Amino acid sequence: MASEQAEHQSSTASQGVLSTLMLRQETTLLAVIVAIGIVATLRNPAFLNPANLTDIARAAVIYFVMGCGASLLMIGGGLDFSVGAVFTLGGIICAWLLVWGAPWPLAVLAGVAAGAAVGYVNSMIIERLHVPPIIATLGTFFIVGGLCVQFTGGEDIVPLPETFQALGQGAVLGIPYIVLYAVALGLLFWFLLEQTPFGVETRALGGNRKAAIANGLKVNRLDTILYVTAGATAGLAGVIYAARVGSGQVAAGGPSVTLSVVTAVLIGGISLLGGLGTITGVAVGALLLSAIDNALIVASVPPQYNSIIIGAILICAVAVDHMRRERLYKRRR
Repeated sequence: MASEQAEHQSSTASQGVLSTLMLRQETTLLAVIVAIGIVATLRNPAFLNPANLTDIARAAVIYFVMGCGASLLMIGGGLDFSVGAVFTLGGIICAWLLVWGAPWPLAVLAGVAAGAAVGYVNSMIIERLHVPPIIATLGTFFIVGGLCVQFTGGEDIVPLPETFQALGQGAVLGIPYIVLYAVALGLLFWFLLEQTPFGVETRALGGNRKAAIANGLKVNRLDTILYVTAGATAGLAGVIYAARVGSGQVAAGGPSVTLSVVTAVLIGGISLLGGLGTITGVAVGALLLSAIDNALIVASVPPQYNSIIIGAILICAVAVDHMRRERLYKRRR
């Protein structure tokens, strides 16, 4: 009994330390966003223009929607580098059905389902063929990207119905619809991760896979759910993007989107080694990435500096994750 109480107290203390560390990281990121805003405004006051701030929010939505599924997967110990191609696939499938007269709800569901199907294929390759996640998902990235080019002939799919475009371009009280979609999705994923047994099992799987198996957790089923979820959110992001720009663009995704999403998730505090992270952190990470992109454009900074800055932030994020894990390990000892 005494040992169980000691273990419980140690676990509670570790959770307290983790919560504090995550809060500090998210607060620091918000401070960085404010600093970026100040510097960009000094270079060009147009940064604070309401229309420009709305553009930042719109761009962050894409990163965040994809990041919701990717973050759950990474917390569960998985990794998906196919999301950039799945993003393109979701938008193209949705746009193609719309051009052929399908009602928009069906087209949206088809785009999301296409992404989920790729996620399922990823999980089967990893589980049944024992291919490492990074290789399996890179393979599907190239396959799906190639299929998208073959399917469209390299041409964008246009025109899309105005009723569908209104879903991505409309606003209520000055707030874009797509921002509201992202908030609703974020609340759903926050609830799943923080308030349900599914979230507990996901953290357990990513924290210690062998222990999860020893405790009877159905890891293969959970892996499948996580990969399907990551694919579905990537497909959904592609649908949202198609509604926003009014076309199914074959060049919309690609390596840059994959790396941007992974970067947003990592700088938001999701651990590359699994088990740690929050949805609020992903939201802040997505907003930071979008703010950097926009600030560089507004300040007329050459685009190559974007890659330099993002790369530096990514290295810092992984370094911070390492230090965070060391502190938790020392605390548990």
